[in-house]
Parts: sequence; C-alpha cells; structure tokens
Amino acid sequence: MQKPKKALALLLCLLLALPLQGCAYRELYERLLIHGIGVDVKEEGFVVTVRSSVSPEDEGEEFFRCEGRSVLEALTNLSLSTGREPFYSHNYLVVFGEECAREGLDRCLDFFVRYYNTRPAVQMYMAEGKAEDILSFEKDGKLLKMSELQELGDSGRVNGRAVGAEILDFVNGVKREGSSPVLPVLRAGEAGVEIVSTAYFDGYVLKDTLSLSQTRGYLAAKDQLKKGEAVVQGDFGAVTLSLSRSQGDMGVRMDQEGPVFTITVKARADVSAVSGGQSRLPESAYPQIEREAAELLQGEVVSALTQAVQEDRCDIFGFGNLLYRKYPGYWRAAGENWREAMASCRYQIETQVQVLRL
Repeated sequence: MQKPKKALALLLCLLLALPLQGCAYRELYERLLIHGIGVDVKEEGFVVTVRSSVSPEDEGEEFFRCEGRSVLEALTNLSLSTGREPFYSHNYLVVFGEECAREGLDRCLDFFVRYYNTRPAVQMYMAEGKAEDILSFEKDGKLLKMSELQELGDSGRVNGRAVGAEILDFVNGVKREGSSPVLPVLRAGEAGVEIVSTAYFDGYVLKDTLSLSQTRGYLAAKDQLKKGEAVVQGDFGAVTLSLSRSQGDMGVRMDQEGPVFTITVKARADVSAVSGGQSRLPESAYPQIEREAAELLQGEVVSALTQAVQEDRCDIFGFGNLLYRKYPGYWRAAGENWREAMASCRYQIETQVQVLRL
C-alpha cells in the first residue's frame, strides 16, 4: 500500500514540475520594449523603424531599422540583430510614411489591429515624407523621446489646430457608414518635429491635406475645439483673442430638394492682446470684434468643407453618417452614391463669437 502512495506522490511532483520545465516566459530585460513604430514602403515590402527602451529601468531609447515583406515579418527580424523578442504593450504610437498612405494603409494597418500582442488604442500619425525621419529625429544630440511625440497628438486641446487620432479611430472612420478618416501630419525640421497639417483619406488611401486654419474649422464643426488663439483686424487695430468654451453642433433636415445640413458653432473669447499700446478698448469696438471673429471661424469651416467634401468627395465631417442615423430609408436609396451626392447637397453654416468685456 505504501509503494503505490509513494509512486502517486512522485507522479504528482513530476506533473507540477512540467510547466516549469517547459515555460517559455521571458523576463522584461530579455524583450525589446517598443515605444514607437514607423512604417515606410519599399519596392517589395516594408521598411520598419523602431524605438525601444534600453532597459526597463533606463529612460534612454534605442533606434532600430528592419525590413520584411510584411510589417510583422520586419518586426520579427529585429530578433536577428537584437537577440530579443519584440514586446508591444509599452508602445506609444505608430507613424506611417506618406508614400505608404498614398498606396493605401490597408496593406500594413491590419497587423496593428489583428495581432494579439499589439494595442490598437495608440496614437497614429502620418509623416510628411518618410516615417523613418520622424523616428530617427534627434533633439540636442539625443533621440526625441516617443512620449514627447505622443503628446503632440493631444496638442489640439491647447492650440485648436491639430487633430488627434488613434488606430481604432482611423479604422472606425473607414468602416463607418458615411464618413472618412483623418490623421495629424508630422514634419521633422530644424525646429523639431511638429504637426503641420491634417491628412484626410478616401478609404485607406490618402487624398489630400487641410491647413492648420482649415483644421480649426473642422474641429469647431465637430465640437472638438477647446482652446486656441485668433487674431482679428479692424478699426480697433489688431486684437488677439483666446477662444474657449466652443460648442459645435451638426444637424440635417429633409425638404423637397433633399437633405440640408446645418453647422452651428458658438464660442466665447477673451481679449488677450491689443495692438497700439491701448490699455482699454472702447465698448463700441466689441460688436465689430465679435463679427470679425465669427467671420474668421466661419471662413475656416467653409474652406475645410469645400475642399474635403465638395471637391475631394471625402466626408470627414460625417454628414453621411448623420443622414444614415436620422433618415435610414433615404440612406438605403442614396448611400451607394453618397460620394457624388454629398458634393451637391446644401450646407448652412452659422458661427457666433461672444467676446467677454474687460
């Protein structure tokens, strides 16, 4: 009786030891902790640039360049030069090169959404030129930290002229009925890396870009304008306004001629600077300042809408999705040809700016 018990105990010990013997888990220092990924196309495949931390304890970052027929193959090839397995849970952002966007991001974006080890809720950018130029940029002789680059995606909350987008936002913009996705565009120059425009897409393919002023119009219409500065000129001289508490609202109604879309923007502003050394503005100047500011904001909305929607047939404002949700029957009949139909739709835009008196 004793022998069978000893044999059973020995067997249990062996079974418990098996997971330890076959464990493939690697410590963090054995992995490549990725902080940023850049993707560019080449003749056959992709050039992928990577920024990773030197170690879990070290704040410094390393730069690597790899190639492959797919993005995943290129990233897997990193182990050939580093001896470490790529680890993506620390990743801050992904930058796609301009040529990559012109050929269509569907060729390389699927990995970031589908692969089990990636996080699709990370900042997404397009580079003006090559993504490699962004990932390899040095500031004061040191590689620009990816955490600093990540913060650019949130800068629109301060300057009101930059969009922020995550991978999931972009994919949803492609898949959602009656909408087109947008991305912030980065440029690496002598002054540093900065957001210079907003790219908009026809599906996964780059169509064109909006200027920073057009971007503010887009953000205002989408109720995403939080702050920003605006300079208006008139009989009162030049006045710099700090915009705040902006509210954007979009609606749609139907009449005999079809859909009519409305955009209403209401913003408040403070006087931040006045030219000519004036210590106080006369009360009579405020109505004109408000009109000038409202016209400035309206012009930016109209310019963005005219270029992206009416000329390039890219529904960055989501008018089609608004129509789809409010008038599903109409959308079923007209949705297939929406790209052509939205160019001839009617759009009514109203802006109001209330300037707080000093």
